[in-house]
Order: sequence, then structure tokens, then C-alpha cells
Amino acid sequence: MSKLPRYIRSAAGSQVLKQAVQHSSVGGELEVGIRWAMSNETRGRKRQPRLLPRGTAWLLFAVALGVYLDRLFQLMATLNVAISIGAAPSQSHDHLPAAGASASRQSSTILPKRLISVFGSEASGSTFLATTLGVASGAFPVNGTVVTLPSDRFNNSGRTIVERVVAKRARSPDGAIEIQHLSLPWGWWGTKKRNCNMHHLTLTVDAFVPKACFRFDYQSTWEHRMEEKAPIGCSEVAHISGKSGGNGWTCGTSNCGEGANEGYALYPRRFFVNITSHIEWYLQRGVDITAVLSVRDKTISLGGKTSTHCANETVAKVEEEQARSLMAESLRKYGRQGVKGNRVLVVSYETLMSLQAPYLFDTYKMLGIESDYIPEFKDGNEKYVKAK
Repeated sequence: MSKLPRYIRSAAGSQVLKQAVQHSSVGGELEVGIRWAMSNETRGRKRQPRLLPRGTAWLLFAVALGVYLDRLFQLMATLNVAISIGAAPSQSHDHLPAAGASASRQSSTILPKRLISVFGSEASGSTFLATTLGVASGAFPVNGTVVTLPSDRFNNSGRTIVERVVAKRARSPDGAIEIQHLSLPWGWWGTKKRNCNMHHLTLTVDAFVPKACFRFDYQSTWEHRMEEKAPIGCSEVAHISGKSGGNGWTCGTSNCGEGANEGYALYPRRFFVNITSHIEWYLQRGVDITAVLSVRDKTISLGGKTSTHCANETVAKVEEEQARSLMAESLRKYGRQGVKGNRVLVVSYETLMSLQAPYLFDTYKMLGIESDYIPEFKDGNEKYVKAK
């Protein structure tokens, strides 16, 4: 505070200071209030002789200053603002864990304890099944969830929408269970015509990695994406690294991020997931995983696929065959009669629409889900079956 006027030491000092404190706002300068009170006190009259000793005047000033600061501190306390006298205000980090605790906490949230991955060829009813299991397990709200879509290449914010189905994945708030939805193939080129690009038929990845460690390869050069570093758990717990492959681990795809993309597994726009290696990828990391195969009548499934996913029927048929091949392989190795254990469960769309609740509850039981949730059953096959 700058040097105060000499008048403050006058006989009227006490009254001046009282007026100053009342006039000045808590966030304003005390000196401004003092000058106002001084001018108001002395306007139109001559300077008065000193009535109080100089020490007494300064004592009154100190008392008034204490009142002012007390009011200031009370207000700042209500706003949760830290104040430091004689130093720059420091930022509070009470809400942040220590560095070691932060790393540990990040690591523990990368992988779920229980994972149910729902697979199926496009238009096989896998979305309906994944959403039903998501709600029943507590991983997905019954009325959907509000999500903000990722920013584009120019870093324009994505739209905020209500997602009413499990389009990709959903995890319970406590991280105990996650539901993944993986169509075969998975991904979107923007239109059902562009989706039929033959190139992606050869792209089959080992696993669909946790959300925090997933990145599309075409976004890996975007500057604002490169600034978003992968959580430490991606490398320490999920073992995703540019060095993966040489140390006995895989990052889930052949394109492991390096440099600014270290810790991310980089994926093409559209790809198949090898169900067998997907199961093994998570088992190797201690996750209790089950793959659920959604199977639908081939003719109806193909009709739904060509109308909404891939307009080229020839390409669509090749993709359907590839999807069935991957599902059959997983059954041979991890089905009920599999050579490596029981990790694959088949759910028939037609049986689900026919038997409904009893079949659904049996599926819940086999997956270890305790729920009485029953969705609205609407047979999507009707529009594809011509009346005789």
C-alpha cells in the first residue's frame, strides 16, 4: 500500500478510519476509502489541531486495518481461495494425489476386472445384445448416457449427444465390469459405399484394447491428439508400447504408437478383431473375459448389412464369411468343448426373439450377471421376411 496522507494522524483519525472501512469494498483498496473519508471530513473547514497523540492515531489505524483484513479473509475463505501474505497466492493441490498415487490410480483403472465382448457380423443383432447386457450388468444406464464426440482434425469440439446403445463399450462406475460391442468388421468410413473398400478385408487386429489406450492411426499425426499423452497404465499395466513385440507382449495391433503416440495402439478406420487372440490378450493381463457371439440368420443378416453398412453385396458376402470364420475359430478353442477352456458363448438372435425372457435370463446366469432386466423385444426379422 502506498504512503497514507498525514491527515490520518489528526484528531479526526478515528472517525475517518471508521468511514473509510464502511465506504471501501472488501476487494477495494483501503487507501481509496481513507482518502474519500478524509476529503469528506475536511471539506469546507480549516485544518484542526491534533487532539490525539500520534501513537494513539496509529493504533486506531492498525485496529481499522485489522477489521478490514478480517472481513477480507472471511470472504476469501467462503470462496475457497488460498491467501498468502507477503507472497504470490499459491495454487491448492489438495485435490490431486501424489505423483506415485496418481500413477497407481491410473494404472488400476485401465483394465476392467470382468470383460464381456459381444461379437457378431454387422446387422446380426449384436447392438441389441450388447446394450441389454450393458444395462443388466450396470455398465450402461437404461436411458442411455450423454457423450461428447471427439474433436475433429482442426480441434473443433465434437457434438454432445445422448447415446442410447452400446456402440463401442460401456463400463460400470466402479470399473468392475465392461461390455464391449465389436461388429465384424468394426469401424466406419462415412458411407455404406465407402465402407466396401476391399483394402480393410486384410486388416485383422489381435485385440480391441482399453479405451484409454486406443487411437485411430489417421488421427495420430493431429497436433492436438499428439499433445494428449496416454495414461501411464497403458504401458505399465496393458503393456502397450512402441517396444511391444520384442518383449513378449503385443499392443493389440501391428501399429504400436511411438514418440508422441507412445502408449497408444493405433487402429485403421475399419477392421476385424481376431476373437481368439482378443481373449488371450486380456487373459494374459489378468482380466476375466468372455466372448459372446451374436448369430442371426445368414440371409437376413446379409440383407441388413447391405442396406445399412455395405452397399456392395459381393464385398458384403466376403466380409460375412470372414466374420463366421473368426467366430468358428474361437468356438473351437474357447467354446464349451474347446481345447483351451470355456470362454465363448453363442446367443441366437432368433431364439432370443422367440423365447425372450427365459432365454435372456439363462444367458445372464451363464455370464454371471444377476439381473431381472427385460428389454423391449422387437423382432427385426419381420421386415425381411416376405409374407406368403
